[in-house]
Amino acid sequence: MRIGLTGASGFIGSAIIEAANDAGHEVIGFSRNPAKIIPGTEEVRGFADPENSDYKGLDAMIHLAGESLLGIWTKKKKDRIYSSRVDGTDALVKGLAKLPEADRPGVLVAASAVGYYGDSGDAPLDEESDHGFGFLARVVQGWENAAMTAEKEYDIRTVTPRIGFVLGSNGGAMPILRKVFKACLGGKLGNGKQWMPWVHVKDVAGIFLESVVNSNLRGPVNCVGPDQVRNIDFTKTLAGAVNRPAILPVPAFALKRLPGGMSEMFLSSLRVEPVVMRLTDFEWQFDELDDAIYASLS
Repeated sequence: MRIGLTGASGFIGSAIIEAANDAGHEVIGFSRNPAKIIPGTEEVRGFADPENSDYKGLDAMIHLAGESLLGIWTKKKKDRIYSSRVDGTDALVKGLAKLPEADRPGVLVAASAVGYYGDSGDAPLDEESDHGFGFLARVVQGWENAAMTAEKEYDIRTVTPRIGFVLGSNGGAMPILRKVFKACLGGKLGNGKQWMPWVHVKDVAGIFLESVVNSNLRGPVNCVGPDQVRNIDFTKTLAGAVNRPAILPVPAFALKRLPGGMSEMFLSSLRVEPVVMRLTDFEWQFDELDDAIYASLS
């Protein structure tokens, strides 16, 4: 298949390119700088204007692009987080819709996030669970609604994988956490009882590609590992992997002082279950946390 991919040069995008190439697919990268060389792609097309980008000749479209959540949540930062996801996805869908119906990709796989559920305590969360509240939940609702327009109005099968906390050695938060814990500066966040939905980046890539090729998948898909844990267990596992004590917990009151409501990224409890993926033949490469963490430290 010929798969279009926004965010192709990022952490998750690079993993998807590698997995797609291994499976025999061709990847067309989309970038604000079409002169950029993205390893593993057949070509790179412009994406500075998503509504008017060139989407011709694609069997599938994977959309990852969006403002990073990392950084201080000023009002301008939060506006960029919302706009890049909601308005950016809306523009991409409008761009796909400009193609003649027969030339449109058969599937759009648009990234989403477990933040959809908001702080949910110990309640198990599947794809049918209600949305939560807070900034991230509002962003994800708008994000998914924009993506699902492709199916509702233009008959493009659409899948929205809700991604958890992504582990991997080449990006995301793990390189930073490795340094913090090796310096004996790591510890639980708040009381550590909040559920922390993790997934290895190779399994993120696998779930996205399964979403491309499996015509039975549509709508939200929880993109997390099958072995979910609390923050305190994640902390102990990571500390053990780097052979350091985790002796510096971060109090909840300190996290709640972060600007713009950033504490929800660290204190929200999300017991997310990958129910839809369990109903397929998908096999996780990393189905236990300790294996995923050790692989992310290599």
